[in-house]
Amino acid sequence: IFSIGADELKRMLIVLCFCMLASGCAPQTVIEDADPIEPEIMLTLAEEPEPIAYQVCIQITPAVQAKTYRDIPLSHELQDIADKACEDYKIPQDVLYAVMEVESGYQTDAQNGQCLGLMQIHTINMEYLSSNIGTTDLTDPEQNIQAGAFILGGYLEKYSLTDSLMAYNLGEGGAKRLWKQGIHETGYTRKVLGSIEGNRV
Repeated sequence: IFSIGADELKRMLIVLCFCMLASGCAPQTVIEDADPIEPEIMLTLAEEPEPIAYQVCIQITPAVQAKTYRDIPLSHELQDIADKACEDYKIPQDVLYAVMEVESGYQTDAQNGQCLGLMQIHTINMEYLSSNIGTTDLTDPEQNIQAGAFILGGYLEKYSLTDSLMAYNLGEGGAKRLWKQGIHETGYTRKVLGSIEGNRV
């Protein structure tokens, strides 16, 4: 039989308590390969989704119609210039082309005395044309067309078609002398009017 004193009993109890505490604090074994536990996720919608409406707009652009050029011995470039001159000076296209045909037969280098080019502009008009539309060279086809259209357009603003053609051919002074005699038609005007009828597009 062992006899334990009170002091020794206390020490043993203290040691026992430490052992019990130490065993409770022992490290836990960690299983590294364990699958993580994923929380169960539940998605809820607070409201019913509203339908999305789409509006489709379709714009159909009509195909650009190719320009129709006249079947005449004049380049498309010069026809474009003539058409623009008609627009600028408010001349019917058929009228300008008919004057050009009768005056020069569409020959860019046509010359009859002091009358030059497609529209057979007399050089006496050079100063007037230069100050009004900046003409510098009546032998240049583009400037010649512009000059002829400017002169003809000015007459058409004041007179009838036949009187305007007479003024273009004879000069305004020469045409007025014939008008005083009651003459409002000449061989020239008949030619131009005939060309208009024969070359309409």
